[in-house]
Amino acid sequence: MKITRDVVEYVAHLARLELLPSEVDLYTEQIDRILSHMDELNSLDTAGIEPTTHAIPLVNVFRPDTVDHNLEVGESLANAPEREAAFFKVPPIIETE
Repeated sequence: MKITRDVVEYVAHLARLELLPSEVDLYTEQIDRILSHMDELNSLDTAGIEPTTHAIPLVNVFRPDTVDHNLEVGESLANAPEREAAFFKVPPIIETE
């Protein structure tokens, strides 16, 4: 067994989790199975395998950016509550103490 009940209880304590005794047993078994599987994976010879970021090649599915219709300054500021020259006027956000 890679992990013990004491370790699961300790980690639960650090995470401020209140686990029932049955949950501690369940998590101990599950984590132990996960770690055993990781040992199996670590035992594989991967010396001749190129590192990859994805298991399958990815293709960009986004459409290309195209310029359609640009708003004129007057159009973009038409519904602005306040404006100053050709800009939106917004309240200052700098806080002073």
